[in-house]
Amino acid sequence: MAKKGRSLATQLVWRVILVQIAIVASAIVTFTYLMYRDDVSYMDDQITSIIADSLHTGDHGQLKLVPTNKFEETAKSFPALWFVVEDEKGQRLVYGDMPDAYRSLVAALPHLQHADIHDRSAPYALTMRTERVRATVGPVLVMAGGAATGSLGAMLLFIAHYILWPILLPLVVVTFVVLPWLVRRAISGVQDVANQSQMIDIDERGMRLEDKAVPLELRPLVQSFNAALERLQEGYDARDRFLASAAHELRMPIAVLDARIETLTTGVTRLRLRGDVARLANLGEQLLDLQRLGKQHSAFIAIDLAALAREVTSDVAPLVVDAGYEIALNAPEKPVMIAGDSLALSRVLTNLIQNAVAHGGGKGLISVDVETSGTLGVRDEGPGIPPEDRSRIFEPFHRLRQSAIGAGLGLHLVREIVTLHGGRIDVTEAAGGGAWFRVRFRQSPLPLVGSGTR
Repeated sequence: MAKKGRSLATQLVWRVILVQIAIVASAIVTFTYLMYRDDVSYMDDQITSIIADSLHTGDHGQLKLVPTNKFEETAKSFPALWFVVEDEKGQRLVYGDMPDAYRSLVAALPHLQHADIHDRSAPYALTMRTERVRATVGPVLVMAGGAATGSLGAMLLFIAHYILWPILLPLVVVTFVVLPWLVRRAISGVQDVANQSQMIDIDERGMRLEDKAVPLELRPLVQSFNAALERLQEGYDARDRFLASAAHELRMPIAVLDARIETLTTGVTRLRLRGDVARLANLGEQLLDLQRLGKQHSAFIAIDLAALAREVTSDVAPLVVDAGYEIALNAPEKPVMIAGDSLALSRVLTNLIQNAVAHGGGKGLISVDVETSGTLGVRDEGPGIPPEDRSRIFEPFHRLRQSAIGAGLGLHLVREIVTLHGGRIDVTEAAGGGAWFRVRFRQSPLPLVGSGTR
């Protein structure tokens, strides 16, 4: 079983993420080792918040301490705890025994922001932190000490608070939000090329994939694909030239053969030979029509579908009657205008009628219908077409029975012409049995002036 393809963008993103995780983890381990090796102390990371939660305003607006349970637990754990708090009004609250080294800083509290001082010698009496925090009494500046520890856990909390989160959070946002967008944008040219490849049509042989927008690493793949398209085009061009040459070369032998048959004595043999030659000539014309379709570049004109149906039905009526059928035309008197090529559309109706003659059972009525909506229909009263074969009868050289007369190009040619005109064709079962071909064209907005049927 083939392996399921994986997204290139997803692979790139996850590989970058793994590299970033490895770099961050290595930096944390290295930083932790360097700091822990120097026997540096750190303040309890929550100490300023614990102090702020215990601040309240007294009856006369002064600051007072109302210890919370957390504060009491912290004071019990750190008996040497001390701090100075100053609010925006300049009121101060002092707690504990402050080291002499920091007493001169008290007067400068309004000018201080965040700071950490780390004592390298136990009992770490000089380890101190100043931080502006929001308390219940409003913004205050807290300078606290006496709650230091040299443990690895405290150092990791310090790293997480001051180094890890400020770096990791933006990194996570960039990695999981910005990075995928950048990767998709960088390889957006690949999606453009994929969309172009979906639009490649065998009938539009000049189409190639653009390689300018794709990454340099993928350009050889796109260029190889374009080279394959070039080789395919050369092969199809050679095939078209062969079909055109073969069809043209067949015309002369067929004309000579037809002339010689005319010299034969009238009889069954002569009649059969004429029918065989007619089918051979029709095959040559169908090959030419297929070759001409690939080079159809002329502008369509407004055509009256009803008038075209009358003309074609009138031309083929004698042949239909000679084959043992009746033929009827149901068309509105008013013009039914569509845009197209009159010769190609005449071939569509002629081939559909010929198909009904060949497969209609040799008797019954062949009906040609033109609807005001721009729909052309041909019905017969033969055995019809099995549902499982209805999608395959339009394939080139497909025949329902190997013994059937014809090369299997007529209906394929019909579908190609209809597709070229922006229409669609389907086959169902007629109400009274038999096959019912319906061709739906888009009605033309062009005026009747300049229209034609031939």
